[in-house]
Amino acid sequence: MINRLLGLSWRIELSQLLALAVPLAVSQVWLIAMNVTDSVMMGRLSAESLAAGGLAGTVAFSMLIFTQGLLMALQPILAQYRGAGDLAAVPRVVAATFAMALICSVPIILSLLLVDKLLILSGTEAPLAAMALDYEKGFVWGIPAALWQMTCRYYLSALERPRIILISTLAACLGNVLFNWILIYGHFGMPAFGLRGSAYATSLSCWGMALSMTIYAARRKLLPDGILHVRLAGLGKGLAELFRIGWPIACTIIAEMGLFSVSTVLMGRFGPVPLAAHQICLGISSLTFMVPMAIGQASTVRVGFHIGAGQPYLARQAGFLSLGLGIGFMALSATGLKLFSGPVIRLYLDANDPEMESVLAIGRQMITLAALFQLFDGAQTVGSGALRGLKDTHAAMIFAMTGYWGLGLPLGVLLAFFLGAGPTGLWWGFVAGLAAVALLMSGRFAMKSSRLVAALNKT
Repeated sequence: MINRLLGLSWRIELSQLLALAVPLAVSQVWLIAMNVTDSVMMGRLSAESLAAGGLAGTVAFSMLIFTQGLLMALQPILAQYRGAGDLAAVPRVVAATFAMALICSVPIILSLLLVDKLLILSGTEAPLAAMALDYEKGFVWGIPAALWQMTCRYYLSALERPRIILISTLAACLGNVLFNWILIYGHFGMPAFGLRGSAYATSLSCWGMALSMTIYAARRKLLPDGILHVRLAGLGKGLAELFRIGWPIACTIIAEMGLFSVSTVLMGRFGPVPLAAHQICLGISSLTFMVPMAIGQASTVRVGFHIGAGQPYLARQAGFLSLGLGIGFMALSATGLKLFSGPVIRLYLDANDPEMESVLAIGRQMITLAALFQLFDGAQTVGSGALRGLKDTHAAMIFAMTGYWGLGLPLGVLLAFFLGAGPTGLWWGFVAGLAAVALLMSGRFAMKSSRLVAALNKT
C-alpha cells in the first residue's frame, strides 16, 4: 500500500517542493541584490564610507543571526501542527514568534548604539568606528522590522505561500535603490544624509517587507484565530517551544558562518592577493548557495507537514527528493564555475589592476575547490532542513560543530600553515568539513526517517 502511494505521489511532491523552493530562492537572491546596491551606493560616497558601512553591516548581521535561528523554529513547528490538524496550538506559537522578534530587537538595538566602543576595543581606528556608529544610528530603526519580516517569511513559507515573499522582496529591492539615491545624496528636497542615508534606506525597505507581508496575511485571513488573545501562560509555552527547537538551529548557523569568517581572517596572513581571491570566490559561492538554502527550507516544511500528518514514508520521500534537487543544482553550478571560472572572477577585478593576474591565478585554484565543496554544501544545507522538519535540531548542531570546528578548520590550518599547501589549504579544509557534515546530516535523516517508517509498519 505504502509503495503504491509513493509511486503515485512523488511527482506531486516534487511539484510542491519546486513551487515552494523556487520563489524562496529568487527572494533570497533579491536580498543579496539589496546588499550589493548598498555597497555600490556607499562606495560612490568614498572608500571609507564603504569600509565603515560594510563593517557596521557585518556587526549588525552577526547580532541578528542568533535571533534568526530562533525564529526559524516556527517553520517545523507550524508545519507539523498543520499536518496534524492541531489548529488550537497554532495561535500561541505564532504569537510567541512575533513577540520574540520584538523582544530580541531591544538588546540588539542597544548593542549597535555602542558599536563604536566595541570596534575600538577590537582594534578598529576611531574615525572608522565613528562612521560605523553613524550608520548604525540609521539602521537601528529597521531592526524590529527586519526581525518581523523574517517571522513573516517563516510563517508564510510554513503555510506554503511563497509568492508574496517573492513579490515583497522584489519591491523592497527596487525601493532600496530609490531610497538610497534620495537619502544618501539628498534628492526630492530631502537632506543628504550620506552614509546614514543608506542605513535609513535599508530600514525603510525592511519596514516595507514587514508591513506588506503582514497586511497580506491579514487580508487573506491567514493569521490564526485568537492570535491577539493568547494568554500570558500560552505565550510562555510558545516561547519555550520555539527556544527548545530554535537555539540549536542558531548554533548550527553560527558554526558554519564562523568557519568562513575565521578562515577569512586567517587568509589575511597570506597577504592582500590571496585574501582578494578568497573573498571573490566566497562571494560567488554564497550566491549559488541561495538555491539549496531555499530547497532546505522547503524540505523543512514538507517533511514537517508529513510527519505531523502521521505519514513518515512521505516525509522520507520529501527529504530525499529535496536532497536530489539540492545536489543536482549544485552539480550544475559547480560545472558552470569550473568552465567559466576566469570570466566570472574577472567581473570582480579592475582590468588595470597590476595584481589582476595574480588574483586570477589563485582564484582559479580556489574556484576549483569551490566547485567541489558546493556539492557537499548543497547536501548539508538540505539535509539540515530535512532534519529540522523532524524537529531533530540538536543532532544537526552537533554535526556542524564537529564537522566545521573539529575537522574542517583544524585540517585547513594544518594544510595551509604547517604542510605547505598555502592559501588553498584553507579551502581543502572547507571541502573536508562540508563533506563530513553533509554525510552526517544525510545519514541521520535516512536513519531516523527509516525508523519512523518501520515503527508505522509495526502498528
